[in-house]
Amino acid sequence: MMRNIWIMVAMLFAAGACSKSEVETWSAKPQASFYMSNDTVSYYFTLQPEGTTEDTVKLKIMMAGRIADVDRHVAIKGLGGSPSNPGSQYEIMSAIIPAGKTRGEALIKVFKTENLDIANDTLSFEIVTSEEFEVGEDDYLRNAVIVSKLWTLPSWWDKNHLGEYSAKKMEIIYQVLGSTEVFENVENWYVDEVKIAIYKLNRYCKDNNVKYNPEDESVIQFESGSK
Repeated sequence: MMRNIWIMVAMLFAAGACSKSEVETWSAKPQASFYMSNDTVSYYFTLQPEGTTEDTVKLKIMMAGRIADVDRHVAIKGLGGSPSNPGSQYEIMSAIIPAGKTRGEALIKVFKTENLDIANDTLSFEIVTSEEFEVGEDDYLRNAVIVSKLWTLPSWWDKNHLGEYSAKKMEIIYQVLGSTEVFENVENWYVDEVKIAIYKLNRYCKDNNVKYNPEDESVIQFESGSK
């Protein structure tokens, strides 16, 4: 009889411990971070309508933990731009995880400042602790926006065998494909998506007789060794 009583006591203690653990886990403060590790987003004023002097860039954010039935604000700290190219301006407008969601967006307003005539600038941002969120993993706490009024050689250009780089070619890529995404994360240009994209670019240039100068003999080509 005594043995049975001790077994019941042990079971009740274990149940209480589990219940306490579940309550602590459920009530723990959720964590916020950016959606991608050490990510960057590029924004080109050259792609916007003439006269555009400011615009809003979206950075993806996420949370881990309890989902809420109200919107929650993520605290983001601006780390500024490049010390060697001062003058950039930005405004952190909002950073919200919507009610019932685990993902949201941070809205950053960027401005077309004079220093961008000299060089691009990289604006850096960091998620910090707030009343509603702890911070997540270290590698996911920072994000950057590259703001540009100039076309510059991207790191993925040569890997895709697009020929000699030029601002005109970048303009054509955005006109035809709408973005550079197909070229950004591939290991080499042999993949079908890249080959199809290059075909579309060359087809566009040929069909529309796109040249750097009217007196040029040939249209622009996207291939290794071409201009």
